Amino acid sequence: MKNKITKTSISKNTLGISYLVFIIYMFLFFLTFNNGIINISITAYSDELFLLLSTIVILFYILKDIEKRKIKKIYSILILYVIYEIINFYISPFNLHFSYTLAQSIINIKVFLVSFSIILIIKPSKKIFRLIKFIYFLFIFLVILGFVLNLLLQGQWNFLINHHDIIKYRYGFIRPLGWLGSTGQNSYFLSMTFVVLLLLYSKKPIIKSNVFVKKFFFFTLFDFLMAFPLTVRKGMMMLIPFSYISFDLLKGNRKIIFIFAGSIFLFIFLFIIKDMQIAQDTIINLKNMTTDTNNSYIRGLMIYHGFSLFLNFFPFGVGDATFGTVLSQYNTLDVYSYVGLNINSIYNNEGYLTGVYDSGFFSMLAENGFIGMVIIIVFVYCFFKFNKANLDEYNYIIFKIITWFTLLLSFTEPVWQNGMFTVIYTINLLFIYSKNNIYRINKKWVLLYPKDLEQ
Repeated sequence: MKNKITKTSISKNTLGISYLVFIIYMFLFFLTFNNGIINISITAYSDELFLLLSTIVILFYILKDIEKRKIKKIYSILILYVIYEIINFYISPFNLHFSYTLAQSIINIKVFLVSFSIILIIKPSKKIFRLIKFIYFLFIFLVILGFVLNLLLQGQWNFLINHHDIIKYRYGFIRPLGWLGSTGQNSYFLSMTFVVLLLLYSKKPIIKSNVFVKKFFFFTLFDFLMAFPLTVRKGMMMLIPFSYISFDLLKGNRKIIFIFAGSIFLFIFLFIIKDMQIAQDTIINLKNMTTDTNNSYIRGLMIYHGFSLFLNFFPFGVGDATFGTVLSQYNTLDVYSYVGLNINSIYNNEGYLTGVYDSGFFSMLAENGFIGMVIIIVFVYCFFKFNKANLDEYNYIIFKIITWFTLLLSFTEPVWQNGMFTVIYTINLLFIYSKNNIYRINKKWVLLYPKDLEQ
């Protein structure tokens, strides 16, 4: 265990500034989280505002490092990433606007920039960690409330949150949009918070293989059961990092037993659903990943064409804000025409692109090319290293599970670029930090595993 540092060892001025910036973050998070409920103009720009704030915070720390003439590797990678995106703007064969291209390059890694910047400013303060806990459980309450109201009011709830045009039923259940107004975001929130709470609220949060395995199978049962009434199948991707961590902690013959038990569980599940609509839909979606531009399965088209663009414009890609990203509709539509997508078919009634954001990873692959993706992967690696240095071993395992889940889900969702996904990921990460950093001994708050407070 590292040396303990009490809260009094940090200046009140530093705590005051950090607390003020943190309050602003939480306010913007609250607005983003309630975007579908609170109908005021600022909520439409709240995620852009906290991304701007994050950029300013990170730039501040970069300048501090430059002043000390010793810049950290993660900052160097970020600088290299921005330089590459500027070069890529000039290399792109398409006619692009610099402001949109540069803005999209920042948006593309929003979830990591925002979470990284907030961790940088966190200081060991009882007020901050109490606020994190309050916001965290408030969000959980609102999501549960949204589900209950949606199931009780059925389609009327969709009218209340102005989503009456996407009332859908599946397997006899309404697809509940809930408080967040999105089935994908509901899946992400439920899976992540359930795992975090499951692993953090233990009598003894110590690393024992049998404890993790029991909790893994408990989560697996929860995930499969919720996939039918709540249609949160995307949450099943959480099983991949969770099962890997559980398997890695096992020793000897227990690994074989784990594989055998998991295989039996999977076989029983597949046998139960083989004739259900959920299985048929999945098979149809997989078959629809083709070159047919008249195909209505837009996610399949985006995945296919994203990879095709990656190969055709190797190693640089087509440039940011050109394909499957939020600013592409303002920057250029030429790339959609290049791959043969019918532009009119991907616009909604309000004149915005729809469906093209369904695969954040393959959009980034097309836009950034091989070189850009290598830089991004190195940045994500540094992000892992940063958190490993600031979390104890148990909490770092939880961090790895939710972060790998975030990386995997980007294949089918715009997780890295979306404001709501960013809020969900960051608030869970902050809750992990709040449980990691302080505990009460003799009515005193003590910081464990401290960061370099001179950052």
